[in-house]
Amino acid sequence: MPRDSQRLAGVPSRYYGVLPDSDAFRGRRDSGEIELVVPPADSVIHWNQHGYPDPSIRWHHHEDIEFHLIREGPGTMLVGDAMVPFSAGQVTMIGSNVPHMWLSNLNTAREFPDRDVYCQVRPEVLERLVSAIPDARAIVTLMKRSMRVISLTGEAAAEAARWLEAMGRHAGLRQFTDFMELMQTFAAAPESEWHSLLLHDYEPETETGAPDGDERINRALDFVALHLTDGTLTLEVTARYVGMSPTSFSRLFSRISGRTFSDFVRRMRVSLACQLLVTDNVALADIPAQCGYDNRSNFNRRFRQETGMAPSEYRRAHRGGV
Repeated sequence: MPRDSQRLAGVPSRYYGVLPDSDAFRGRRDSGEIELVVPPADSVIHWNQHGYPDPSIRWHHHEDIEFHLIREGPGTMLVGDAMVPFSAGQVTMIGSNVPHMWLSNLNTAREFPDRDVYCQVRPEVLERLVSAIPDARAIVTLMKRSMRVISLTGEAAAEAARWLEAMGRHAGLRQFTDFMELMQTFAAAPESEWHSLLLHDYEPETETGAPDGDERINRALDFVALHLTDGTLTLEVTARYVGMSPTSFSRLFSRISGRTFSDFVRRMRVSLACQLLVTDNVALADIPAQCGYDNRSNFNRRFRQETGMAPSEYRRAHRGGV
């Protein structure tokens, strides 16, 4: 069976990183803003691209099934009840109503103008396709798997990215053909090149509570992404930014995300550290400061708490002893 990212202990592959399994990944109240996806009048497929930051990027969910490519930059993907590091080339299939958001690390660039390309299609469109063309029944299995969110790696990811890009250059039947090739790529990907990001018992929970709650959380997430490397990032500063008292903001954040604000920031910083350790030639002594820590001992303790390794061990494991 393909690997379950939530159960990988310690060492992710060079192309695909996760933080180890933890109780904090479970039981999250994963609400998000409801997004109404309106496809073009002459197509059942909605294709789009944008950069980062962008007003459309927020913690949200929609009924449509989504295929999403990250073209540039590292960061952390928030999806369902998981936090997953990503890098350029990640291609993901997200099931209906599974909340999601990608937060880029802005420590090396203030923006990524061409970061995202994606397409969305309503599940009933695929169901009617299978009903009319029994040969396409593999789509049913793919739709079920997408509820746990599928992320491709290796050549499968590269091929899926090519089809997603091609869809933006085409229209009509040619675009639909590209879409079917994209579906086929996911369906035929070898077990070593696809990963489920959510656990088997994951169920989307999409009630939001207060109508302005998610908007404030989205503003807070944007603020954290922008100031993640600042040692002055605190709950109090973030609460003031979104116009709430620290106590009220802390309760809202925990209710919607299922984790405390400090836990979320720590995991984001460790995710950034993992990416720096694997992809950049940054001296070990410089990484704590680049991840928002002014105390190396505290950084090492938090890093080991999340990954089960010291930073030096993590780098050796991922870079073949480099």
